[in-house]
Amino acid sequence: MVPSAQAACSRRAVISRAAVTEKPVTTNGTTARAKPGVPEGTPIVTPQNLPSRPRRNRRSETFRSGIRENWLSPAHFILPIFVHEGSSNEPIASMPGINRLAYGKNVVDHVAEARSLGVNQVVIFPKTPDHLKTPSAQEAFNPNGLSQRTIRLLKDAFPDVEIYTDVALDPYNSDGHDGIVRDDGVILNDETVEYLCRQAVSQAEAGADCVSPSDMMDGRVGAIRRALDREGHTHVSIMSYTAKYASAFYGPFRDALASAPKAGQAHRRIPPNKKEYQMDPANYREALREAAADEAEGADIMMVKPGMPYLDVVRSLRDNTSLPISVYHMNPT
Repeated sequence: MVPSAQAACSRRAVISRAAVTEKPVTTNGTTARAKPGVPEGTPIVTPQNLPSRPRRNRRSETFRSGIRENWLSPAHFILPIFVHEGSSNEPIASMPGINRLAYGKNVVDHVAEARSLGVNQVVIFPKTPDHLKTPSAQEAFNPNGLSQRTIRLLKDAFPDVEIYTDVALDPYNSDGHDGIVRDDGVILNDETVEYLCRQAVSQAEAGADCVSPSDMMDGRVGAIRRALDREGHTHVSIMSYTAKYASAFYGPFRDALASAPKAGQAHRRIPPNKKEYQMDPANYREALREAAADEAEGADIMMVKPGMPYLDVVRSLRDNTSLPISVYHMNPT
């Protein structure tokens, strides 16, 4: 080993002869802790600074099946789960045949049915009670929030189910936006990203396998990757909403979560739509810029939303990155 490599390793690692009793090691603000179940003598290390870890896309049979190339099966699909705190399922008027599922047995039964059909991946969307919504959306990272409890519920019932999450503030924001809104109507980028990081970490700690930032704030993929790694969640993947276009197709979805922008008040201007951060439907090349940034920042999967109206963008991303490309298709009613 050359001297420079030795120095790099010494900065990252502290050898422990009894890992279970070794104190956490902190290097440059990143904390490493002893992991349970590792052989005695295993070193405690701070995570390497690796935004891209290809092994994340190979970590389980469920995940491998979900991104396997050159074939298509139910294993590739991700089932959206709309969850609420009520005692019974609620029909979503703008999504005929789809319900908000009551937290608990109804959610478990629904996922069990999907698994029987070969679908073993789900993404959780919580409908937050209005009294828990605030302009700063801090309920997003409540460790006992509806999303976090649903993750734990499903992992307890189905340890091998692949759980994706939504990382955005709009389900928790009383203003109905993906980010924190300043009084003059500006959506705060960096302040929002800080809370997105806390949200993603709380979801990972609950047992999420893949966090999915859908907010379209600048720099959020890299910030979330660093936050996850800093807390020891290097195995948790990021599926980035890379090209998320402003679209009327989202109306039923916002109805399901009651997450549409709210009207402003006398002292506050609330933007009536999300065009300040979601992409302009006329822009094709902008998707390539977003894709380059997301890949450099550590995304494991990229998404195009909506799906079918933007197949040219899907093709372009497919031709310009080696990462898996996912699609969120929205059906108008």
